[in-house]
Amino acid sequence: MENKRILRTTCIGFVLWLIAAVITGIVGVSDLANGGVGVNRMTGELFTYGLRASIQYYCLMWRPSQFNHPTAYIGVVLVFVALTIGIATIVLAFTKKKPMLLFTALAEIVAIGFLPFIIIFTVLQVEYNGIRALGMLLMGGATGLNLFAIYFATLPVARILMGLLDKAAGAEKKEECCCGEAGLGEKEVRELVKEGVDAHVEEYHAEQEEPAPAPAPAKEPEPEPEPEPEEEPEEEEEDEEEEEEAPAEVGPDGLVIKGKRKRKPFETRLRNSEYDLRHKYYDLRDYIKWYGLRNRVSIPGDTFSYKRQRYAFVTIVGKHLRIYLQLDPKNYADSTIPVEQAEAKKYEDLPCLLRIKSDLAYRRAKKLVDDLMEKIGMPRPEGDEPKETQKKD
Repeated sequence: MENKRILRTTCIGFVLWLIAAVITGIVGVSDLANGGVGVNRMTGELFTYGLRASIQYYCLMWRPSQFNHPTAYIGVVLVFVALTIGIATIVLAFTKKKPMLLFTALAEIVAIGFLPFIIIFTVLQVEYNGIRALGMLLMGGATGLNLFAIYFATLPVARILMGLLDKAAGAEKKEECCCGEAGLGEKEVRELVKEGVDAHVEEYHAEQEEPAPAPAPAKEPEPEPEPEPEEEPEEEEEDEEEEEEAPAEVGPDGLVIKGKRKRKPFETRLRNSEYDLRHKYYDLRDYIKWYGLRNRVSIPGDTFSYKRQRYAFVTIVGKHLRIYLQLDPKNYADSTIPVEQAEAKKYEDLPCLLRIKSDLAYRRAKKLVDDLMEKIGMPRPEGDEPKETQKKD
């Protein structure tokens, strides 16, 4: 397809040049332009003009001693332009593997190279009054046709060069915001607006952590010797993995916006938590792994397992840790450890829940871990416990 386009435009340029050459020849051999001898205004010497003389001057225009006329310089420049463009087109034909451009190079050289002859022939005739009015009009037409021939001959090369420039620059047009300029219909615009609003609502709800009321924590019996301050009762917060349908909202143009409220991933909540809470998790994690359990961090929290069996799960809700253990909470009904029964179905295998916020709750969590390890038959490791990183008062 591209070769046909190159051939078509090149042929048009070649035909236009041929017509211009025929018109110039007709004017030169007819009585519309006469040959003769005149006086060179620059040197005062006799100067011949006409078709035959113009051909001779064209061949000698780069020799000032034999053709001392202003048109000689213009002719030399145009000949060099023709050779330069022609050679560049030949090189492009080989590099792009388009042999049809060789014919284009020939048309360029012929069309541009013929222009100096038209200038020399016409200027000398006008200067020495050797051309009639009709001949002048015909030569003007021949000059215009030759210029169009140059245009069509160089058009294939110009298209290829523009394509290379666009590819190298990697220019991409930016989409217009206005519907009329971007060519988008009303339906497409409404869909784009809806997608943008949905994304904004989902991002907004993902950042919200709204606590929900829950039963008060169990009361502790008599305190241990040298008791430390207990955790203050805090409201139960919604489960971190749960998704809830956000209430429908009405956006612009009557669009109904729906979204889901989703908690942040565990690692994000851990990174944004306070130093003490964050390092309580680190120390508790290291303590559990000290026994030989492996942990795997996911979006809800950190799961601890042994031989592909889940035994503990730690997560962050609000400003406290939660640890779920494979222990029976009824065994601690008469103890000072305020464990709770995990109600969620996904914690059926980890029914024992303890909330960790204070240092005392952290130590109790370690006690529960010891009980869990004893239950599953894992002896306490020899050597010192992992070094704790929490700040001590």
